[in-house]
Amino acid sequence: MFSLLDAASRFWQIPLEKESAKFTTFITPFGRYFFHRLPFGISSAPEIFQREMNNLLRDHEGTAAYMDDIIIYGETPEIHDCRLKRVLKTLSDAGLKLNDDKCLLRQKQIQFLGHIIDARGVRPDEKKVEAILNIQPPRNVTEVKRILGMVHYLGRYLPGLAEITCPLNDLFKADTFWTWSHAQERALTRVKELMTEARVLSFFDVTKPTIVSADASSYGLGGVLFQQHDGCLRPVAYCSRTLTNTETKYAQIEKECLSMVWACERFSKYLYGLDSFVIHTDHKPLIPLINSKEIDMVPLRCQRLLIRLMRLNSKAEYVPGKSLVVADALSRHPSSTPHLDSVELMNDITALKESTRAAWPMSCSRLNEVIESTKTDPELQVVMKYVRQGWPKYPSQVPELVKPYFAVKDMLSVCDDLLVYSYRIVVPNVMRAEVKRKLHDGHMGIVKCRERAKQSVWWPGISKEIQVSIENCAFCRINKPAQHREPLMNTPLPDAPWVRIAADICEVNKTNYLVVVDYFSRFIDIAYLPDMSGKTVVLRLSNMFARWGCPDTLVTDNGPQFVGQQFQDFAAAYKFHHITTSPYFPQSNGEAERAVRTAKHILRQEDPFLALLAYRVTPIQATGYSPAQLMLGRQLRTPVPVLEKKLMPEWPDFSKVRETDNMAKANNKLYYDKRHGCRPLPELKPGDPVTVKTDNEKGWNKTATVVCKHTTPRSYIIRTENGDLRRNRKHLRFLNPSSCHRDSDEEKSVDEELAQAEQYPSNQDQNVEQEVPEQPKKVVTRKGRVVKQPGYMKDFIVST
Repeated sequence: MFSLLDAASRFWQIPLEKESAKFTTFITPFGRYFFHRLPFGISSAPEIFQREMNNLLRDHEGTAAYMDDIIIYGETPEIHDCRLKRVLKTLSDAGLKLNDDKCLLRQKQIQFLGHIIDARGVRPDEKKVEAILNIQPPRNVTEVKRILGMVHYLGRYLPGLAEITCPLNDLFKADTFWTWSHAQERALTRVKELMTEARVLSFFDVTKPTIVSADASSYGLGGVLFQQHDGCLRPVAYCSRTLTNTETKYAQIEKECLSMVWACERFSKYLYGLDSFVIHTDHKPLIPLINSKEIDMVPLRCQRLLIRLMRLNSKAEYVPGKSLVVADALSRHPSSTPHLDSVELMNDITALKESTRAAWPMSCSRLNEVIESTKTDPELQVVMKYVRQGWPKYPSQVPELVKPYFAVKDMLSVCDDLLVYSYRIVVPNVMRAEVKRKLHDGHMGIVKCRERAKQSVWWPGISKEIQVSIENCAFCRINKPAQHREPLMNTPLPDAPWVRIAADICEVNKTNYLVVVDYFSRFIDIAYLPDMSGKTVVLRLSNMFARWGCPDTLVTDNGPQFVGQQFQDFAAAYKFHHITTSPYFPQSNGEAERAVRTAKHILRQEDPFLALLAYRVTPIQATGYSPAQLMLGRQLRTPVPVLEKKLMPEWPDFSKVRETDNMAKANNKLYYDKRHGCRPLPELKPGDPVTVKTDNEKGWNKTATVVCKHTTPRSYIIRTENGDLRRNRKHLRFLNPSSCHRDSDEEKSVDEELAQAEQYPSNQDQNVEQEVPEQPKKVVTRKGRVVKQPGYMKDFIVST
């Protein structure tokens, strides 16, 4: 709802002070007179009247005044009427009279300052559009200026207007003669077509989500301010401009950054004070520069631009180019509006460049050493030439030597005689080995060394080279921490009770016991062991099998009682499959380890037999039934009173038991994997060199070779100097093959590396052979593999 009020007699309603009135004196044939009120014709009169109107209405919400026109608006009739009454009372108290013939009250749409305003937004006045549509071709430059003045007044509705009117603007150049050709005629015709297609601009609402869409072409910038209304984006304002000669030479990422910053500054009167707004761009590399990277981690030219953006609460989002239609069109049809002087821009960039150089953590002598090495590095000299003179369009047009730099050409710059990647020095080839060695001072891990490198140095492939260098470091290889845990593996519930069981031995109060648990029912049986011999263990298991029957599978650890010939004969006689877990890895027999913990708790009690009975009749949370119910099909009688019918035989529904158990195991796995950050370890292949360390050993100083994968999960057979062993994947760490034959590059000086480069061929395999210390005598395995002395033992004399 809108209302429009018109102040009568305009300036005459403002009284003049006596000191000011005498300056309005004028002479007539009848004498001299002066004005008591502000007269028309004084140059400062409009500003004075506007100031008084602003002061009068500054406390009124939903009210705006331009000279003698006052507009009142409200979202609902009630709000509008309340605001209108307040304005009328204020005007009455101030003694301001209105022209009732020109006042419009409670209107759905009004005409205000050449615009039509309604609930949808703002659009151009049809009378002004009609005047432009009916205009005749101009006959001189003055008429062209008059036409463009009318057009540019409505330019906010016309995206890309500057590009379209470029032929008309060319007529204003000093060295151009007046000529009205087909180009000018087409431009005027296109302007008329645009006027008939003029957009409706939405009202800006600080409560609505705000989006700035920006784009850059090879010769222009464009931007649109959108707001979301009723689920769709509606334009609030457009902007565009052409690039200067200097800006056209920017890298594309710098042009895109410039377009975003410039568009935000053009719309700053809307954006200041917003909690947040979104910037849409079709240039994906810009997103991390704006959202996540620190200001000193971006290219030098972009740093200055982003500093101007820091005063606004913006967040960049990627939008594909096909969805960035309006901003893309504006950038390809830019306005020729003047902008910042390129000299000022270069001065700022130079100042920022000097401050960046001063912030490098490097002494002047060391920096001069890098500069001198850069001057003699042919690779970097070619790159610096491209940075100064411009890169070719395609990577195939650059020498093979500098192709790795082409992908990051937008991030490269030259700071005096240094090649800089973002804010990091590009290290010459001759100094890279030394820099890698210095980065690894303190033997930090790969991530920390990479982060340290990110602070000051860079070259193509530095991340991978740091990783290889650290993997080849003998000190780090031996002193690495234990490997991360792998995801929990659940054992499926067997089909019936006593099909799959597990056994282990525990000690309580200096007495040994044999603990056996059923995987299906969690039914535990405990037997006293007078000694730890295999014969005694076989006797106790035989006794249990006589009570409960022979199992299909028995899982144990690799204790001597379970791996001897007597136990193998026992398994063959009782027809069960014996499975042993990985040595030094009790987690692989988790069911038995959990049963041992329960058995120890039972055996420490005053009456262990009653405690064992209580365990057997207590329901297990994972299944909902007690071990006795799942094992025997009935509940056992205890000292606790119970109805007789509860003791009658009744088998549970095994399908429901299995479903409940699987759900409980899945939840446990999810919790375990999340809590410990579990992730799988890469599988090893036969022949892979590894280092070995169990939980009882210190340091990864034992080397071995993978023979094959064991039948049990995550278990491998490895070959060591003491023979073939079985180990879990957790106890095996893959060893870089080069680490078996030589020390890392970081343990050599630069001079040694240069000497080797001249002495030996460039083939990497040949280098490795040359660097291996001579063996007194070659040792060959049965499969023909030559045993070579590890690099970390180069200082020892090994006898064979």
